[in-house]
Amino acid sequence: MNTDSPTVDALLEALPTSVIVYITLLIATYALHVIFMQYTIGGALWTLWAAMRGRFSPTATRDAASLVVRDWLPSAISGAITAGIAPLLFVQIVYQKSFYTANLLLFNRWMMLLPALIVAIYALYVVKAHGSAPYPASAHTRLFERRVVKSFAAAVALALIAYTGFAFVENHLLSLMPQSWPAIYGGSTRGPDFQSVGMRFAMWVFAALPTFAILTLWQLRLGAGNASDADRQIAARPLALLALIGVTVTLVLAFVVWHRAHGANGLLHSRIALGALLTLFVAHLCTVPCWVVIAAQRSISTVLLWSILVMQTMAIIANAVLREAHRLASLAGTDAAPREPAPVGGLAVFLLFTVIGVGAIVWIVRTVARALQNGASQQR
Repeated sequence: MNTDSPTVDALLEALPTSVIVYITLLIATYALHVIFMQYTIGGALWTLWAAMRGRFSPTATRDAASLVVRDWLPSAISGAITAGIAPLLFVQIVYQKSFYTANLLLFNRWMMLLPALIVAIYALYVVKAHGSAPYPASAHTRLFERRVVKSFAAAVALALIAYTGFAFVENHLLSLMPQSWPAIYGGSTRGPDFQSVGMRFAMWVFAALPTFAILTLWQLRLGAGNASDADRQIAARPLALLALIGVTVTLVLAFVVWHRAHGANGLLHSRIALGALLTLFVAHLCTVPCWVVIAAQRSISTVLLWSILVMQTMAIIANAVLREAHRLASLAGTDAAPREPAPVGGLAVFLLFTVIGVGAIVWIVRTVARALQNGASQQR
């Protein structure tokens, strides 16, 4: 490692204030996108597992968690796409050359993202709605509709969501290799190796599991799907065990990824990067006893849920900070490094619509939560 290279702290101090503001907005909006994205990944895995076990059949034992996830998953993937617009805009402003170059080098694999997401959304609606038509059918047809078709649609959705995530990871790593762009374009070398992309992608998948678990438990706690206390107790243990697996594997993979990539470009000498790394590990570790209590007692008290939610949010934000610190360090000294964008107007309009958008989201969430609580109260 070259210890004479500038640290992320020094790089940030040298950047114009406008770039710092854009990087801060990038981190904040990216963290919001990650929350939706992780629920989508975990929900797709859970839905496939439930579909293969026939949990969506009218004759199956009630599984409130699977029903809630199945019904909310199309909205979750739509939310992930919508929440991903803002960080994509900011990354184009701050890292214009590296982002666009990576897109062009990926070419058809990048162009396939939109069709893949469209098909994934429709496949999730097939899982949600197929087989509900009120017409008589033989036992074989019912089996086909309720198990085979739903399982196939869930598998298609999961595969396409995984493809999208894998492509974004490859795009990100490719954008950090400006010295290799000419050779990649000329065909004399390849982009990031499959092992690096696969390891980061696996880290994202396992990191999604605790976020998915806590959001699902909150949904059940708020009465989604008319969940009763018995439904919440049934769902508590498997979701907690899933989260514990996710936390454990994520920490191992995060350490390996840091050792292989982050530790080689000056991040070890950055207070910001080390602070984010420490926050990431501590936040994940602090959720472990909470998940153990939930798994052992099948209890989803508000205190436990809030504790996990806060820690998980801190881990997501810390990961976003670490990601940008790595990107800054990797592009430092190249012509793809961040620089002050051309001055343009419209900041007041942007801030106005930001406030309106955030206010609308808060209002929608509160309205839906109140409706779910009122419905649960009427059921009781």
